[in-house]
Amino acid sequence: MNWLGEVVVTLAAIGFAVIGRAVIDMFAPGVLPFALTFPAVIFASLLAGARAGAAALIVCQLLVWFFVFPPRGSFAISSAQAVSLFFSSFSLGLTVWIIAAYRAAQTRLQQETRSRVDLLSLALREVDHRTKNNFQIAASLLQSQAAAQSDPALAHELRSAASRLISIATVYADLALSSADLNRVMLQDYLRELCARFRETMLPPTVSLAFEGDAVEVSTQSATTIGLIVNECLTNAAKHAFPRGIGAIDVSVRRDGDAILIEVRDDGVGNAGAGTPGTGSTLIGTLARSIRATFAASEDRGRVCTLRVPF
Repeated sequence: MNWLGEVVVTLAAIGFAVIGRAVIDMFAPGVLPFALTFPAVIFASLLAGARAGAAALIVCQLLVWFFVFPPRGSFAISSAQAVSLFFSSFSLGLTVWIIAAYRAAQTRLQQETRSRVDLLSLALREVDHRTKNNFQIAASLLQSQAAAQSDPALAHELRSAASRLISIATVYADLALSSADLNRVMLQDYLRELCARFRETMLPPTVSLAFEGDAVEVSTQSATTIGLIVNECLTNAAKHAFPRGIGAIDVSVRRDGDAILIEVRDDGVGNAGAGTPGTGSTLIGTLARSIRATFAASEDRGRVCTLRVPF
């Protein structure tokens, strides 16, 4: 607290003691001369520190000496009054010292705690950064292998595996950057980045991919699971929906009552080219159950995949 704050607190404490003393003197003049000095000094010490407490102590004791001790309006003092004033001042001084020591210990503890939190946050960010880089390296290796394959089916599976790794890595890029909590992620930021990476690596220029979303915060685990499900829906659309290589995919995130609604919609041929359900459908079902979500796919001038996740 700055010096102005200390002055304000000190004056408030002294004012409290003076007003209280005036009220007491209306009913019992001279009784308990130090009754309000102790709370005033404690109040000033706790709120503004040792200097404010010491200032309140000195002023209050002088006021008691001059206005409360008989003869009032004089600094004349008897030996008994002097002893009483000395010991009360000593007790008040000790109280100010104890409170000052307590405040210093609290400040030191807060600083140490803040330093430890900062250090742990930095360590976690570094771990997240390294984990993201490792995922991206693995994804790049898979994409390189896919580019070298002559078998289109094998190349597609390798690119799909790389896309799944990228969807996991993307959550680490958003972790603790769009949220104050290291364990939570802004879902719309994460999925927007995921869609951008998918568009760059998995879609031809003739297929557009748009994203829009409400601000929704979820746990890191839920975000990763949702990202994998969205990635599978996008992969299925990229593989089956556009036999002529032209089309559009829209991804949206919005709040719907007590749930989050994620939609992946394309304007392709629907389920006609998908054939029998494969490992992607099985993976989606398993992932959805792991976060107590429901997944449904329907036909509406293309295919609409809807994931409903309870808050």
